[in-house]
Amino acid sequence: MLKRIASTGVNLVVLGVSVGIFLVAFLALNALGAAQKPPTISVLSVTRNLNIGDVITTNDLAVKTVFQDDNASLYIPGEEVTDVVGGVVAQPIFNGQPIFRSAIVAQAAEGTRLSAVLAKYPRFSLFPLPLDAMNLVSPDAEAFLPGDLVGVTVVISTRPQQMSTPTPMPELILQPGYGIEPTATPAPQELEQADALSRALPPLAKDLFPMGVRVIAVQGLPAPTDSSENGDGGSSFTLQDQPQMLILLVPNESREVLSLALQQGDRLVVSLMARGDETPTAGFTYWDFEDLFQSDREEVLGGGQ
Repeated sequence: MLKRIASTGVNLVVLGVSVGIFLVAFLALNALGAAQKPPTISVLSVTRNLNIGDVITTNDLAVKTVFQDDNASLYIPGEEVTDVVGGVVAQPIFNGQPIFRSAIVAQAAEGTRLSAVLAKYPRFSLFPLPLDAMNLVSPDAEAFLPGDLVGVTVVISTRPQQMSTPTPMPELILQPGYGIEPTATPAPQELEQADALSRALPPLAKDLFPMGVRVIAVQGLPAPTDSSENGDGGSSFTLQDQPQMLILLVPNESREVLSLALQQGDRLVVSLMARGDETPTAGFTYWDFEDLFQSDREEVLGGGQ
């Protein structure tokens, strides 16, 4: 065959060089195209349409290869499949769609969705405590960070006015003492207990959460602006009129207590705590305040002598 090609007058050397140049150019173009192609990553997608409230199972998940772009961090990598199984769908997900971290309530979505923390605390709720309430006293919102332990103390000065119903007039007025049996005189212990209970009425102060509650997020803080936008090169904050509030992790049974305290409490004091106290508090009343002053005065004056 080579003799036949040579007999046609074609130079074998030139032909070999041309073929070599073609192969080199072909490989170089392939390498250049592969270098310009964005890298790919493996992410989790769903195999069927999922609605809000659906519990994700292993059969609902599949691994899909997508190009790595600016939105790649919003997807859940394929190796985090164990952190997704058992999660709850918070936004509709369509068949074949990669799963966004903000679309589910599961461990894989922690840090991107507030409600994801409830996956670890099923008997708790996220309660928004407004720091701009008229009856609330607390440090500035900038003083709080997620993870802080805070206590809430409610102060009540008077009881709400109770509605009184008129007493109907009796049709027949009996003689004094007629048909009325004499009542027994209460024992001294009963009198002391009744007196102690009456002294527990407002005014009083009560720690609603002796063990403290955790701050999950702080909302309403001014967003810092880029220092390059300022002429002097310093940092600044944008002035946004947003309500400042703490997102607290409270037990489900305490939502109503805290809501009523916000409405009826004369003063709510939010304090930062180092650690909680496992002993529940009985509340500190005005009469306890008087007793404290009296005992301090007796100690200083030597018992009044």
